[in-house]
Parts: sequence; structure tokens; C-alpha cells
Amino acid sequence: MINIEELEKRINSLKKYNLVFASFFFSLMTLCVKNIDKRIPIFELVLFRSLLSLIITLLIINIKNINPWGKNKPLLILRGFLGTLALVCIFYAIRNMPLSISTVIQYTYPIFISIFAAIFINEKITRNIIFALIIAWFGILTILNPSQLSIVNVEIEIISILIAFLGAICTALAYVTVKKLSFSEDIYVIIEYFPLVSFITLLPIVLINWVTPNWSELVWILGIGLFTQLGQTFLTIGLKNLPASEASIINYLQVLFGSIWGILFFSEIININFLLGASLVLLGTIISTTKIIKRT
Repeated sequence: MINIEELEKRINSLKKYNLVFASFFFSLMTLCVKNIDKRIPIFELVLFRSLLSLIITLLIINIKNINPWGKNKPLLILRGFLGTLALVCIFYAIRNMPLSISTVIQYTYPIFISIFAAIFINEKITRNIIFALIIAWFGILTILNPSQLSIVNVEIEIISILIAFLGAICTALAYVTVKKLSFSEDIYVIIEYFPLVSFITLLPIVLINWVTPNWSELVWILGIGLFTQLGQTFLTIGLKNLPASEASIINYLQVLFGSIWGILFFSEIININFLLGASLVLLGTIISTTKIIKRT
């Protein structure tokens, strides 16, 4: 029998390395999504991912004897819907864009977190955030410059770019709800509601448009579920143990991992514009999540 409490202690002792592991496992999830044939609908991939994650989380909740329904059900359900929409958008972007570029766009979410935190939990929008937004958008425009993309034989439809940004926005909104829920809910209840809402929402859609995966596709689908669950667990524990600013910066390692997988497995070309643009987005993220220390 696995000792959950002992395992949690070991994971907690990792501190900032939790987020390094989270970034690594999430990047492996994107690798699995990219390898699955487009004949399998996006909704079906998200459903399979949710089912496996739900089973694992419910087993842990049962072992720890936690009330699975939580206290703030409306906010937990909202977190589930936001996470589901974010995941659908992210999977679509991964499938229809170079892995390195889709990952960079997804990782604009810390900047959106700053904006939504100001709107929904009354955090102040500082000059830092405004400056960070300008820098990050310059970075995105540098990466998505049509003349530069043509040099490396990359064509990206505008709908894919918009959906990728929608995924980043929904991710940011989900993070704001998770932050608020973390003060009153057990971390496993927060994790549970994501796949629970996702599974209930997507099941009717998937049944109508069902496509039976072959054995090789099933392996990749299992990889999606396993790596997402591992990433989500390390991420949730990491966010609980670290300041948000430090956590956001460490999470950006996924851009590095995504770029490496893109080069190794999909022959993607990383040019100077991508490096410059990604650096600007990273700089914007660091600025937006770093507090100004006032001198006295």
C-alpha cells in the first residue's frame, strides 16, 4: 500500500523543484498530444485525459478520507469549466501550430493573471504590469512575424493563434480561482473538480463523434493522462509552497522543454526571431510577477 502522507512529505521537501518537475511533465503531455493523429477529435483527447486524472485523484481522496465535494462548489465548478476550456484550446494549438510557438503563447498566462487578479481580487495594476504587457506583446509579434515564419516554412492560421491566446486567458482565470480556493479547499478537491467537470461536460459531445483509437494512439492517450496528472500534482503543491512570482518564472521552463521536443521530434527550426521573441515574453513575465521594492 502506498503511504500518501509520506509521499506528500517527500514531494513538499522538493520545494521549487516541484515546479521544475511540473514543467517537465506538462511538456511531455504536449509531446503526446502532438504525436496523436488528427483523426482523434480534441474533445476525445481531453475526455480521456480527464477520466484517468479523475480515477487517480478519487483514489487518493478515498485513501485520505477527504470530503470530495468541497465547500465552495460554485467556484470549484467554475474552476473546472475554465480548466476544461483552457485544455481544449491548448490541445488545439499544440496540434495546429509548431510546438515551440504554441508553448510560448500559452506562457503569456502569468501576465493575464496579473490583470485578472486586479479585476477579480482587487490587486493593483502597477506600472510593472503595463510595462510587462508592452514587452511581452512585442515578443509575441516578433515570433509571429509572417515574413520571418515564411523563412522557416511555417504557416499559422489566425484562428490557431486566437485559440492559443484564449487558452492562455482561460489558464490565467483558472489560476486566479485556484488561488482563491486554496485558502479553503484541500488541494486534491481542487484537482478533482477539473477532470470531474471536464468529463461530465464533454462526454455527450464525445459519444456523438466517437472515434475508436488504435493501440499506438491509446499509448499516447495514456501518456497525456499520466503526465498531466503528475504535472498538475507537482504544480499545485509547488504553488502552495512558493511565492507566485518565483513560481511563474520557474514554470517558464516548459518553453525550453517544448522547444527541445519540437527540434528533436518534429524537425522544428528555432531562428533568431523566436529566441528574441521568447526572451521578451520571459522578460515580460518576470517583470509582471516581480514586486517593486520601495527604497526608504
